[in-house]
Amino acid sequence: MAIYLVIDFADRAHGFTGPGWARAAAELYANKAAVIGYQLAPAALIIAAALLVAQLSRRGELTGLFALGVRPLRLALPLAAFAAALGALLFFGGEKVVVRADARAEEITTSRFNKWGDWGSYHFTSSWLRGKEGRIFHLGPAREGGWEPVRVLEIAQPFRIARMIWADRIEPAGDGRWRLIHATERRYGLSGAAGGSIEERHAAVLLEDFPETPAELKLREGRPRQLPWGQLREQLRRRRLTGQRFREYEVTLAERAAQPVQIVPAALAAMGLSLRLQRPRKRMALSGAVALGIGLSMALWAVSVVAHSLAIAGVLSPWLAGCVPGMVSALGAAAVFHRG
Repeated sequence: MAIYLVIDFADRAHGFTGPGWARAAAELYANKAAVIGYQLAPAALIIAAALLVAQLSRRGELTGLFALGVRPLRLALPLAAFAAALGALLFFGGEKVVVRADARAEEITTSRFNKWGDWGSYHFTSSWLRGKEGRIFHLGPAREGGWEPVRVLEIAQPFRIARMIWADRIEPAGDGRWRLIHATERRYGLSGAAGGSIEERHAAVLLEDFPETPAELKLREGRPRQLPWGQLREQLRRRRLTGQRFREYEVTLAERAAQPVQIVPAALAAMGLSLRLQRPRKRMALSGAVALGIGLSMALWAVSVVAHSLAIAGVLSPWLAGCVPGMVSALGAAAVFHRG
């Protein structure tokens, strides 16, 4: 983690300018440290499991345990319990600390050091939402309980615009009604000339009975990984109802649920492989155990990246993709311990 932070700082140091940049950079990397630590914790556990076996073997304890009839699975049980506890800690720590740290780090990078990246893809200034009864809303930024500006389209069967409203602002007026400020209403009819008829009127205040509630029109800004579990589920539900993209939210939800579970078989796979590679007269060096742990971590990372990409593309179910790294680890651990 320290190596990553140092390299990242060296790579971005030319952009850290202006008054108070040192304090802003310190806060930025404090938040980044929380995020990177969360991401590297499973790899650290995998390397530690491999090192555990190497240490026991070097001291002769492994030979003594096996001579007493202790089976490898008995050695694996404490490791599995510790991995499960670490998984639970990662889940709750991620909810309480990491999601906020990730959002704060992006906020500092964007607002203080003017590095935008794909910020606009997740922090939108306007959004198209599918409403009820064939209604479509184009909402500007949310301000003081409303949205400014707004466009409302009403679609008639089979597919034509029957009515359109432009307004500087839309806000709830109570009792299921909406208030549109400085509104222009235009109705499109089928009678009359070849192009149909158009009726237009202007109003300083226009009251409409839309069945949508403010909660149904409110979308949470930010990347899916920056939302806690409850908000992530709620945004997934709202985006499905309003016609917004939701695949990435579903994939993030599945991966977050799977991560605390999948580190258990991953740690067991590292322990099992280390046990299999031990030789009576040529024990594995500590550097070999570290290399084994890093190699296994990279392999599982590659599997998770491929599964994530396939889920985003719609090839795999999000929940299946979230379980793929854990299933690969479980199959590896089962094969190694079964042979042992």
